[in-house]
Amino acid sequence: MTDRPESAVPLILTVDPRLDAALPTGWEGWLPAARDAGATRLAAWIARRAGNAAMPGELLPVVEELLAAATVEERIEPAMEIAELLEGADDLLADTLWEGVLLAGHASDDADTVFEATGRLSAIAEAHGEFLAAAEYWTDALNWRRQGARVSDPEQVETAFDEIVRLATLDAAPREAALFGYRQARYTRFVEAEDDRAVMGDWEDDPAPYLGWA
Repeated sequence: MTDRPESAVPLILTVDPRLDAALPTGWEGWLPAARDAGATRLAAWIARRAGNAAMPGELLPVVEELLAAATVEERIEPAMEIAELLEGADDLLADTLWEGVLLAGHASDDADTVFEATGRLSAIAEAHGEFLAAAEYWTDALNWRRQGARVSDPEQVETAFDEIVRLATLDAAPREAALFGYRQARYTRFVEAEDDRAVMGDWEDDPAPYLGWA
């Protein structure tokens, strides 16, 4: 899992230090604290972090849905909804929630969820000037898709390649931009030939995972 960029960690203090302390540990550290807090307290905490005093009433039903979810798949929609409300207002909490969505996508082998969460996490990292971290989310998504018999829309893979090339260029990494551009061109040939590898499994002859850059 790509580490969250340090610049995405804002100094936001609330009156709930346990939830505040759990947040920088990521989704798996924050979720137990959120459950312990309960829906009413959690909704109020989220609203305070977002600076919106009217938000708790709006949030409470979706927060209850999030905490009551019995499976990772049931957590996807409420986590997405809350994360979308927080983007731009509290990027650290939005990042944590999108991380939860990404992990749920991994657990359920749901490419749509994986690529949606990947795009959101990458955008948060890029907004904080962390181009390498942003690219690594997309690299991780491609490596995930290449494993086993996982299936995705070719457009999702093409988007991932586009984003890595763009971010490598922004990060002054022309060699990597060219390398991923070459890899994309090879993948696109499979798409055009309607090769099964364009939608399922690994399209590379070498199973080694893609790497980022220093």
